[in-house]
Amino acid sequence: MNFYIKHFKGIVSEGGGVRNEAFYQYFRHRPDVSIFDLAATNIFHRMAKTLRFVFYFGFRRNHHIYMNFAAIFVLFPTFLFRTAISGLIFKLLDRLSKRHVLHVEINDLPFEQSLDLELPNFSYYQSFQRNLFKLSKVKFDFASYSMCSYVIEKYHLEAEQTNVIINGAYQLKDFDESKYDTLFGKKSEKLKYVYVGTLNKGRQIENLIQVFKQSPHELFLLGPGGEWITQMLEDYEIDHIRYLGVFSDFVALQISSLCDVGVIPYDESRFYYNICYPTKVSFYLAAGLPILSTRLQETQQVLRGKEVAWFSPIDTWAEAIVNAKKEDIEALRKNVLLFRPQFYWSSLLEGLNF
Repeated sequence: MNFYIKHFKGIVSEGGGVRNEAFYQYFRHRPDVSIFDLAATNIFHRMAKTLRFVFYFGFRRNHHIYMNFAAIFVLFPTFLFRTAISGLIFKLLDRLSKRHVLHVEINDLPFEQSLDLELPNFSYYQSFQRNLFKLSKVKFDFASYSMCSYVIEKYHLEAEQTNVIINGAYQLKDFDESKYDTLFGKKSEKLKYVYVGTLNKGRQIENLIQVFKQSPHELFLLGPGGEWITQMLEDYEIDHIRYLGVFSDFVALQISSLCDVGVIPYDESRFYYNICYPTKVSFYLAAGLPILSTRLQETQQVLRGKEVAWFSPIDTWAEAIVNAKKEDIEALRKNVLLFRPQFYWSSLLEGLNF
């Protein structure tokens, strides 16, 4: 039998959560796959589900099991990986991989991410990743080509154990555009730029706002963590930059499709941004938008030859935005419409070897 191990619950609206939901929906609609749900309401419920998982798969053979690496932290509390018990957990995973066909999806590298993005200290993740990638029978699906190559080199993972499924997006369906008229305000000839994603400080959002402060065009921001932006814009009396709020992935896709350009302002000097493939790349393409991005290596690699994006350092954006012409944007949009089916989840998940 084939099993997908579901480790999350609730509504998702951004990044890795959207990817998890896409994989879940794909497997849920496959008649040959059963869902093994780990999501729990309390600690006792969680322990019961862990025991069920261990005993069910521990005493059976020849199943195909698919899980995101984060499911391991749902099965076993994170603090256990700071102790000697972690060795027993990896022995169990090794046993499972030899009795079954075990696929583990890697959408992030928490150790490298925490170092580069100045997140809380997760140093124990280094030993977790080292032990995980030592499992010689596990098959790994990575969310970017550069991440896969990095792990092969850094952690000595065999290339034959790897596959890549980049982040995708859902297909944009027809909708009534007029329902968003009040959201954008008075119609104008200004170009509409949009950023969709987490908006907490430290993601170059402040730099993006600075770029657009003196811009003749408009910037719209969608996503969680942006409440601070509204107050800042009021303080500076800026009316052509607006925080619109948090929306479901489908609604955000519709809103974005009414804009002209999607932006990715990530710091190109940071290692982790260069080995990741941001979800918003495929999201903007699905919305029919050309992309203005900093020179991120993985993003440039995936989009090479398609002519759907401009790549330049963020300190050159102000001039580029001032000089932007609608005819240039429309030329890129034609390419976007040609290539975007390749970036739908429905197309990308066909590449799963499961």
